[in-house]
Amino acid sequence: MKLQGYLFLTFRSMWRKPGRTLMHLFAMAVAAFFLCLSLVGYFGIRAPFVRELGRTFPEKRLIVKPKTLEIGPVKMNRTKLNAIIIDRIGEISGVDAIYPIQPICFPVRAEGSIFGQEIMTDIVVNGVPPHLVEDAVAPGEVFEGKNYSPDRPAPVVISRYFLDLYNMGIARSNNLPQFNEETAIGRTFDLVLGESTISGLVHTEKARRISCRVVGFTPDASLLGLVMPLEIVKVLNAWYHGHVVLDYTLAQVEIRDVKDVEDVIGALEGLGLAVESNREILGRFRFILNVISGVALLFTGVVLFLAALNLAHSESLAVIEQRSEIGLLHALGLGRMGLLRLILGEKMVLGFIAGILGAGTLVLLWYGIGSRMEAVASDIPFIKNVITREMLPSWIPVAGVLFSTFWGAFFSSLIIRGVLFTPPGRLMNR
Repeated sequence: MKLQGYLFLTFRSMWRKPGRTLMHLFAMAVAAFFLCLSLVGYFGIRAPFVRELGRTFPEKRLIVKPKTLEIGPVKMNRTKLNAIIIDRIGEISGVDAIYPIQPICFPVRAEGSIFGQEIMTDIVVNGVPPHLVEDAVAPGEVFEGKNYSPDRPAPVVISRYFLDLYNMGIARSNNLPQFNEETAIGRTFDLVLGESTISGLVHTEKARRISCRVVGFTPDASLLGLVMPLEIVKVLNAWYHGHVVLDYTLAQVEIRDVKDVEDVIGALEGLGLAVESNREILGRFRFILNVISGVALLFTGVVLFLAALNLAHSESLAVIEQRSEIGLLHALGLGRMGLLRLILGEKMVLGFIAGILGAGTLVLLWYGIGSRMEAVASDIPFIKNVITREMLPSWIPVAGVLFSTFWGAFFSSLIIRGVLFTPPGRLMNR
């Protein structure tokens, strides 16, 4: 049979039973929609969430601090974290890298201008090795403290959570404009060293002003405030105190393998250090994500099962109604393969149309509410770095259409198999 004849018989069969055709389209479109939605939830939302969690709470990084002694409202360090302890940490088996962190150990005030409005606030400045925040530095910018000169702006990386604190708190309460990361990169501001906005409570010995340039934003939750190269912070501390500051407030310890976490923690505690791990935090988040993903997959499975029952019932009725027609075509010389191609071709055309409807509906809804999702998420730390309209990979709608196209044909092939091997006379004399 020629292609024109196949198309004629296919579309005639579809139009002869419009009610059944519409039900078939509806069931397959719903199945394609929820399949695509489930794939978006797993690959488009869950996977970026897990990646962002890994960036915010690195599983292979431990935070070590001196142990403290609490005396009433006062907390004092019982142990120290200095160069000697850092060297001993490096000798622990399983430790891959150490990133000691030293803050500016005197009052610091930040001053800047936003659209003609002068803003000043006390600020925490932490000095870190450049490698610790290299992934947070914007393209084209440099974060390093070698050969630092006060004549040049010092590079700083800002905590995303500090920016969120300003945007959601200070800016809104004081009617100030908000910043986004893209426009903040490259901006300069001043740090007034040795001065504080609460000067009545803080005694300072000397003051100095330096310029800073924003070169990136870090999601690391342990790096609050401003982050500056460790070499520069050491120079500034030595200038203010008149001697080199040897102690660090904390250090990030990177291990080679997650399996070594417990052994490394035990060795660090043996050095008199308090150790914080991200494993429990990551475990809780991943458990929540797995529960949500499991519920979504279960619901999708139920929808596909109901759609399969509907298709099986619809195909069974169609075969019963078309037995005489199939027998006549068989008697007129159309072989089993020709009959199979004719029937499966009809189901594939219906499945393709249903897939376009289901996947297309998801795409339209996704991009229709995408801007709203981004606007809502922009006020929520951590989530705003994950929720984007690009979370719908292009292959998911294609997968939905292909699934819908071949799923109906698969069910038809199972149900029609017995009819194809029935003699034409029995089919026509049912």
